[in-house]
Amino acid sequence: MDLLIPLLIYFLPIGSVWAIARYGPVKSRWWRHENALGFGLFVGAITFFIGFVGPMFVMPNANLGPLIGILYTGPIGTVVGLLWGVARAVRRRSAAREGTWNPGE
Repeated sequence: MDLLIPLLIYFLPIGSVWAIARYGPVKSRWWRHENALGFGLFVGAITFFIGFVGPMFVMPNANLGPLIGILYTGPIGTVVGLLWGVARAVRRRSAAREGTWNPGE
């Protein structure tokens, strides 16, 4: 039991990254910016990764560097991506009503 929790903590992000790569932005319509929530999660994942891994490369000895991704860039990126996704959805709906929307965009 003592080994199960660290293994879960280790393999859960790896499994999530694998699922996003396997079924993510290219394969699924949900992730291809056709859903505001999917777009927000996609942008949030990218900003979280940049904020989490970036400080480790810039200042390897700083032990609080990954907190930037956890506390700031991840949540802020998710909210900005969600707002951006909602704006895109509203724009697509208004263009579809006018008949000027091209689904291949």
